[in-house]
Amino acid sequence: MRTVKLEHNDDTVLDPSDPQLVARGSLLIDGHECGTWEQRRDGTWTARLSASGGTIVEAGRKQLIDRLALIPF
Repeated sequence: MRTVKLEHNDDTVLDPSDPQLVARGSLLIDGHECGTWEQRRDGTWTARLSASGGTIVEAGRKQLIDRLALIPF
């Protein structure tokens, strides 16, 4: 199983034109930057993978981390 870390970026970089966005940051898998993540006001968490261009949406933070830990790279 992979080590997944959701690094939190400074809240001042949030886009004010997107009021649904709560937080965002860098996605690290096994210590390597692999994309970004976002938390939205509806409770969903999204990861955007830089290598594949894929997007993963889950209902919560733990679910997103668990799913990312199982993805083969």
